[in-house]
Amino acid sequence: MKKNENRREFLQKLGVISLATSTASLIPMNSPGHSDAMSTLSDMPELKSLSPSALFSVLDLSKPELADVRKALERKGHDTALNALLSYYRTRYPKTTGLLTHLGTDGETKVIQKADNLEKHIFQWGPYPAAAYGADMNWFADPAGDVEWVANVYRFYWVSDLANAYQATGDERYVRTFIELTSDWIKKHPLETTLTVVHPVYEWWKGYPWLSIQTGIRATNLCNSFRVLVHAESFTPRFLGLLLTSIYDHQAKTEKMPMGKIHNMAIFEQRGFFNVLHTFPEFRDTQRWLDIGMEITCKNLLAQTTTDGVQREWCGGYHSSVYNDALEIDSRVRDLGREMPDYYVSRVKAMADYIFGISTPDLGFPMFGDTARKKNLSKDRKKWQLYGILKEAGRRFDDSKFHALADLDLPNLPKNGSIAFPGAGFYAMRNGWTPDHVYMALHCSPPSINPWHDQPDNGTFELYAYGRWLMPDSGFYTYGHDQKARDWHRQTRVHSTLTLNGKDTDTIGRQLLWQSDENADIVCVENQSYKSLQHRRTIWFSGKNSEMPFFVILDEAITDAKGNLELHFPLAPGPITINHEAQYITTGFEDANLLIQIKGKHPFSLNEEEGWTASEYGKREQRTSVTAVYEGAAPTTFISVLVPYRGKIAPECRLLTDPSAFIAGKDPVEIQVEVSGKKYILHRKIQY
Repeated sequence: MKKNENRREFLQKLGVISLATSTASLIPMNSPGHSDAMSTLSDMPELKSLSPSALFSVLDLSKPELADVRKALERKGHDTALNALLSYYRTRYPKTTGLLTHLGTDGETKVIQKADNLEKHIFQWGPYPAAAYGADMNWFADPAGDVEWVANVYRFYWVSDLANAYQATGDERYVRTFIELTSDWIKKHPLETTLTVVHPVYEWWKGYPWLSIQTGIRATNLCNSFRVLVHAESFTPRFLGLLLTSIYDHQAKTEKMPMGKIHNMAIFEQRGFFNVLHTFPEFRDTQRWLDIGMEITCKNLLAQTTTDGVQREWCGGYHSSVYNDALEIDSRVRDLGREMPDYYVSRVKAMADYIFGISTPDLGFPMFGDTARKKNLSKDRKKWQLYGILKEAGRRFDDSKFHALADLDLPNLPKNGSIAFPGAGFYAMRNGWTPDHVYMALHCSPPSINPWHDQPDNGTFELYAYGRWLMPDSGFYTYGHDQKARDWHRQTRVHSTLTLNGKDTDTIGRQLLWQSDENADIVCVENQSYKSLQHRRTIWFSGKNSEMPFFVILDEAITDAKGNLELHFPLAPGPITINHEAQYITTGFEDANLLIQIKGKHPFSLNEEEGWTASEYGKREQRTSVTAVYEGAAPTTFISVLVPYRGKIAPECRLLTDPSAFIAGKDPVEIQVEVSGKKYILHRKIQY
């Protein structure tokens, strides 16, 4: 019992969890959503599930294409009309069969294995082993001890496996399994009794079957699979009637109780709403629903994105998921004969531009916040995370740069690939576009609309060079099954930024300077990390076109905070060497490495600390983090020179400017360094 109590205490911090299956590879499924912030129990609208006998009262039988259905209803009654309606849908959506080439042979085999298990009521989700639910489905079961498992079962993630298995084999077993499970779910989840039901384990989770994200993603998954499954002999007219009344319930719930927050879940919900309109435009309320959905989607998308096109939870995975859903909604609206406003389309294009600009050399996102970035095991760019998104953006917006990045068409890519998104506080500095170039991503944002997905890590960065991540972010590892581990990965002190006494920082970031050209970049950002300490970080990316490009970082701890001032350098898993006397760190890989030379205004020590990095949900690797610690008081400064290099022999590197001469907060700044025998003079002058 104590375990469940601890989990409940932890999960009270959550919202709902997950993404639709099309974007699930980018992040572990969405944010927990224990509340849609819509209506209190006292003013909640009364909703009741539609009876299958009332189905034809909510369909527009005046449509010419439903003439046969209308005649059958008038002449022979309800059951005959259902037969005619089934024939109509089988004609509307032509049958497709054949191998699932998009999954590959191994992928198809796994799908069929999962579908076979579903016939036995055996489910599997995420990093967890499969679990048997028994003959009488207990939909709220929590076999993994992770609320995300429960949420994804309720989102019908499993329907696609059954549809794909049926499409590949033509075996009616898979459709019978779909009908059995879906009918059981509908029977056990009428609106009138489950709209406010409380989960037996997660006692804070009220109305979990019908929360916005559950409703939206479940509707999308049903719509996507319907076109395949409807052709099976097992798919009877009677089941069609039951399914359509449940689909109507989804629409009624979303209309009367939409998501009441500016949040990714609001867009996921509306995607399901529009997919129903697109798949089943025969409902009488289609045009009215279309008006409602367009208004909600436009307002929510603009409110949850910056003018430079970044989704304001500051997570790449959620950005791409909201972007994909917004793009799909635009397509659905066009297919239905309407158009989203120009300002909506412009904002979606800005979101695509952000994906282009921030993308890593291995076509992923920086792992800031709750963002995963699976390791690329294939050299085929078509299998990399952002390839498909970039290609679709190129087609949709008729912009060749997206195709050029996806296919690495270098002549058609910008010569200077560095870019700033000041409204969001994200920066990408690079000296080229291939996986053999150098790349750094920096994060220093204003407050997020959802701190659960953001992390208190302003000033942090990731560093990649010559085919290897040298300083990857800590990632997020988990949402719902290990509170201690999630809390560990969220700490400021496990990120590449500055802390005071190891405490988490506030997130109040702003840009002070950005300048960039083909030869060099400079960015200066500032965060009010604590009430008593302001952290100003300046990064110079110099020698971009030289054989030894490098970074210089000036960290200024401003004001008079007292305690341990700590500068953190979490490194990639692997061997490292620390030279305490010369105050430098080197990694020990065979192919590419990193030299970090650190100097300070005051004496400091270099300490090894525990480190972890997680590139995908439920999986993490141990690594070493090195921290420069000054035991004293602000104001003070640190100067770090970071030189990525090929091979195992580190280049010569010297700071020529006396670090003790720096005054935190003073501007302008001049720093002189020597890297690999070449001297550089770096300047900063902030334009207030």
